[in-house]
Amino acid sequence: MTTEKFRKLPLSILHFGDVYDIDYSTTNAVGFGYDSKSRDFKVVRVVEFGNKYGETDFTYRVEIYDLRKERWREIESPICGIVSGSFPSEMRHEGTYYWWAFKKGGTNIIHTFDMSEEVFGEISIPDNVAEEDEKYISTGILNGSIVIFHYPVTGNGKTFDIWKMEKDVVSWSKLLTIGPTFGVQKPWLFVNSDELLMDANKGQVIYYNIKTHMTNVLPIKGLPSVYGTCYFDFDLQDERESHMNFQV
Repeated sequence: MTTEKFRKLPLSILHFGDVYDIDYSTTNAVGFGYDSKSRDFKVVRVVEFGNKYGETDFTYRVEIYDLRKERWREIESPICGIVSGSFPSEMRHEGTYYWWAFKKGGTNIIHTFDMSEEVFGEISIPDNVAEEDEKYISTGILNGSIVIFHYPVTGNGKTFDIWKMEKDVVSWSKLLTIGPTFGVQKPWLFVNSDELLMDANKGQVIYYNIKTHMTNVLPIKGLPSVYGTCYFDFDLQDERESHMNFQV
C-alpha cells in the first residue's frame, strides 16, 4: 500500500565550504523509514567528501530529514562501513534500514541504521559470502528474519544460494539452494515462507514455489530498473485467485 504522494526535500545542509583539499561532496547512502518513538518518517543520508585528485579518505557526515518538522539536521553517529555501489541492495524492516556495504580491506557487511535510536550498526555475514566479489548479493526478509541471496552475476544456468539469519542473533545457516535455473536474472522477495518472486529475462517475473519447485510466469505492468527497484501491479494466478499490489 502506498500514499501515491511525492515530497521534494530541501537542499542538504552539509557543505564542504572552505575546508582545505575538499572539492566536492556526494551521497554514499540514503535510507527512508519510520520512527516508532516519534511516530514520524525519516530520511537518513550519508555524505562522502572528496577532492579532484580522487582522494575520499575524509570524515563522513550524516544528516536526517524529519518529515513532520520539514527540515534537515546533522547527527554525530559514526558509520560502520561504506555502502557498496557494486551491489545496490537495500531494504527497510521494523524500523531499521539495511544496506550492503564493505569495510576497509574489502570485507562485506550489512550496514544498518536504527531510525528511532539514530545509530549505525553492522551485521557480519557468512565467511564465503563476506569475501565474495564475483557473485551478486542481495538481501530480503523471510518470516521476519534477514536472508541473503547469493548468485552469479552472469551466466544462463544460475544457482541461487539463500542464507538465513536467526532472529536477533547473528548466526547464519544456508536455507536452500535453487537451481540451476535458466532464464532467471535474480531473486526479488519472498511473498510468504514458500513463495519467491524472481526477475526473469525480458522484463518478466517468475513466481517460484520453493517446496514444489513449480514456476509460473506472471504478467506485469511496468519494467524493472537496472537496480532491482520496480513499481508494478500483477495478478497471482493461483488457487487463491487474488490480486496483489507490490512495491519492490
